[in-house]
Amino acid sequence: MKIPTTRFGTLDLDEDTFIHFPWGIPGFEEIKRYVLMEHRQGPFKWLQAVDHPDVAFLVSPPDVFGIQYKVPESKMSILQLQNSSDLAILVLISVDRTTRTVRPHVRTPLLLNALNRQAYQWIIEAEDQQNVLEAVDLSKGAE
Repeated sequence: MKIPTTRFGTLDLDEDTFIHFPWGIPGFEEIKRYVLMEHRQGPFKWLQAVDHPDVAFLVSPPDVFGIQYKVPESKMSILQLQNSSDLAILVLISVDRTTRTVRPHVRTPLLLNALNRQAYQWIIEAEDQQNVLEAVDLSKGAE
């Protein structure tokens, strides 16, 4: 399938590479299909909308920022996960072009079932944050 994009030109992709967000992403609820694209070399990727050429989000695995999530069973069951090892987690990234500051959106990770390619954005309430977020010391093991 040919997918026009403003960032990558026209892509020729198989539909089985699409990631489906049944409820969309908050603020982009009408956009349901995305594809994950490489961003140069490194930990960042682009989540490109299939049906909207100008919509793409910069994302990365949370461990790049020393973040780990303890995802409750109730959140994993929404994706019909058979095995927790099939869960992929990404965080949306904002970049301030003036200061070149990179900021992960820690309280709104994207949860993806790698097998059925279904995903949704988990909104973590402030009162739940300490129960599901864990900061990891990135300096350990760097000796």
